[in-house]
This record gives sequence, C-alpha cells and structure tokens, in this order.
Amino acid sequence: MKALEVRDLWFSYGGEDVLQGVNLSVEEGEMVAILGPNGAGKTTLLKIILGLLKPRRGEVRIFGLPPEKARGLIGYVPQNLQPNRRMPITAFSVVMMGLYRGMLKWPREQDRREAEKALEEVGISPLKKRLFGQLSGGQRQRVLIARALVRKPKLLILDEPETGLDPSFQEGFYKLLQRIREKYRTTIITVTHDVMAVSQMVSSIACLNRALVAHGRPQEVLTGENLRCLYGEAAAYFGHGPAPHLIVEEHRDRNT
Repeated sequence: MKALEVRDLWFSYGGEDVLQGVNLSVEEGEMVAILGPNGAGKTTLLKIILGLLKPRRGEVRIFGLPPEKARGLIGYVPQNLQPNRRMPITAFSVVMMGLYRGMLKWPREQDRREAEKALEEVGISPLKKRLFGQLSGGQRQRVLIARALVRKPKLLILDEPETGLDPSFQEGFYKLLQRIREKYRTTIITVTHDVMAVSQMVSSIACLNRALVAHGRPQEVLTGENLRCLYGEAAAYFGHGPAPHLIVEEHRDRNT
C-alpha cells in the first residue's frame, strides 16, 4: 500500500490556482523532500494532506484513507516555533501534549513512559525539565519531533524543520530523521528550501512550483532544467558527486 497518493490536486486562493493538477505517490518507508520557492504551494499541499484544507479538485489518500480518517496515522512538526521564553511549560509537558485525550482525562502512567521514551529517542531526555522557551532552536525541534513520535505515526510530516537552525546542526538533524525512518519504517515527508541539506539524505525529491515539476531520486531530479523551472532563468547549480551542492544566481552580464 502507498503511504501517500495525491491525484490531480487543485487548490485556489481568491480564484488563483496555487496547486495545479499535482500528482504525487510516496512509498511506505520513504523519506521525501518537497522542494520549491516561496509561494510554490508547499505548505498548502501539507495542509491538504493533514486535512486542514479541502482541495478544489482531486483527492488525497494516506495508507488508503482520506485525510480526515487518517489523522491518527500522522505526526506533524511545524516550522521552528519562537515561544515566549518565560512560558511555564517544560519540554516533557510539550511531548505529553502529543498524547492529549480530551478534557478531564488525566495522563496515564503508560503515557508518561511513552513520553520519556520519545525524549530518549531524539537524544534530549536530560533536558526534559527545562522550560521549552529556554531551549535552543535545535533542541526545540527535537522536542517537537518527540511530540510527534509519541503517537507512533506511520507518516511524519515536517514543514521546513531547518528554519532558524544553526547550519552545523542541520546534518545531525537529518541523520536523526534517517535513524527514525530506518528503526520504525516511518514514512517521512519534509518541506525544505535547502537543496544542500537534503540532497544526500532523502530517498527522493518532489520539485513543486504550483505544478509538480519533477519527482524522483535526487541525482535524477536536481538538474539545471528543473531548478530553472522552480527558481526562474537566473537559477543555476554546480557541485561535485552525485547531487548538486549549491544553487547560485548567474550574472546577467556574462562579461563581468
């Protein structure tokens, strides 16, 4: 069974199509990056997959189910939050939110054990009593991943998780995602702007600019032609090895 199937998906804001006939198929256990410029429809696509928006046309299936029936299978990590540093909530309490069962339903001891295990999984258990707002950006992202993992999702979705992170932390962050994928066979979909960070880490890349430009292995998809479709005629790439390492802008005056 496919982890995700998106078929002929259209979505409009104010009469303007921001998704145009998108078709995307993700196998169970894959780690897929969705790459594209600002305004490409990446976050809109995630919201439709999460069941927060309804498409104008087309359909989404998550392990064969429509989004509204598949929410229990999905873990979600939003963009890096910038909380109030004095907000009186600990890292452990944030993870426990992932097991919220409704008003007046107190957490079970099993829930606490699961939260402890999730914090250990992301390597941040020693900081469980630290206020969430006083953690670094990378530490907060790990807590949010633990909050998503505590639900034991089959599909983990991350929206630009590297935003605001120190570049030195990004490689370790994506290695953490790889380990989660391999250990639990979790399907992972991450939205990103950073070609360099993901090109060596993911199974495949989906290039989105309202329409799906290309989807496949990084070394097949990250071509100059596809990057120009995403970022315009000024975009070029260069690098060494099986995948490009950098996107640059060409000089308009080639004599300079």
